[in-house]
Amino acid sequence: MFRLITISLFLVLLPRQADSFSTEGCAGRKDPYRGKPSKPKGYTATGILSDHLVALDESISGLKLDLKYKTKANFTGRPLYPAKAKCWVRPRLAKAVKAAAKKLGRGGFGLILYDCYRPWSVQVELWKACPKRGLVGDPTRGSHHNRGAAIDVGIYRLSDGTPLEMPTSFDDLSHRARHNYQGGSKHSREHRRWLLVTMRRVGLRPIGSEWWHYQLTGARRMSVLDLPLGPRQ
Repeated sequence: MFRLITISLFLVLLPRQADSFSTEGCAGRKDPYRGKPSKPKGYTATGILSDHLVALDESISGLKLDLKYKTKANFTGRPLYPAKAKCWVRPRLAKAVKAAAKKLGRGGFGLILYDCYRPWSVQVELWKACPKRGLVGDPTRGSHHNRGAAIDVGIYRLSDGTPLEMPTSFDDLSHRARHNYQGGSKHSREHRRWLLVTMRRVGLRPIGSEWWHYQLTGARRMSVLDLPLGPRQ
C-alpha cells in the first residue's frame, strides 16, 4: 500500500495548508461568451438527479463531506450550491470512490469529498469568474462534473478528521495546484502522490492542473446535466 500504517503515526503533528484561493492564472481573461454560452451537446435539464446519479454520504465508511461550493471557501468567494446539497455521482464513480476509501482506510485514512456533480448553470458562473480552459471547464463543452463523472477529493486522518497537508488548498487556480509542482513541503507532495496512486488504482483519471480532480474514463459520452441540487432530488 504506501506504508500508511507506519507513516500515519508520523503525520500526527503535520500542519495542514492554510485556505487560499489564488486566481493568478485567470488574470486578464475575458469571457468570450459574455455570460451567455451555448449549451453543449447532450445537455439535459429534464428529470431528477436520482434518474441519473446516486448520492455519496458519510454513512459510507471512510468518506467525509466538505462540499466547498456550499460555502464561501472556493475561488469565487461565495456559495454556489444550496445549503442542503448532496454529493451526487454516476454509479460507476460511486463504486470507485468507495474502493479508494477502503484502500486508504487500511492505513488509517479516508477521503474528503470537496465537489461532486455540479449543475451546468453553476459551471457558467465559474467560467465567468475565470474564463480560461485548463483551469475551469468551458461550459460550451461541459465539465465532467456536470456529467456526474468527476469528483474533487483530499485525504484525512480517520482518527481525528484532520485533512492532510497538500501543496495548495482545494480550488487554488495557480501553477502550484499542478501534479508536477515541486514546491511546498515534502510531506504535501507525498500526500498528493498517495492520492494519485490510490485513485488510479481504482480506475480514475487525474488532470494535470488540479491535484484534487479525478474522473471516469469515457465521461465525454455522458449527458451534461443541469438539474438542481435542491429539494427535488
